[in-house]
Amino acid sequence: MYIYTITTFEELDNEYGGIAGSSRCVGYYDNFKDADEVVKNNLGDIFETIHNYAVIEKVEAGLYPACLERQFYKIHVENDDYRNVTYKPIDEPECVKCIVNFAIG
Repeated sequence: MYIYTITTFEELDNEYGGIAGSSRCVGYYDNFKDADEVVKNNLGDIFETIHNYAVIEKVEAGLYPACLERQFYKIHVENDDYRNVTYKPIDEPECVKCIVNFAIG
């Protein structure tokens, strides 16, 4: 069994590696499609006015699971209108490649 966790965070830390600022796992789904829809459309306002990035991680059930796959996203705001925030998929940032998991583990 796999779950797809959704974690949001403020910024990337390109100087020291990893992420910076607030982060939180806002939920999980049993399939990527539903998790992807939530993130791309900012459903439930996962942006919360500060979370400029999100990641969906595929993990197995159990203790200390290692992430098997992940997709990163960056905030997209049209015309400076923060009422219509969406997220767009991005390549995995270099500064987080050494991190095993964000949500669980």
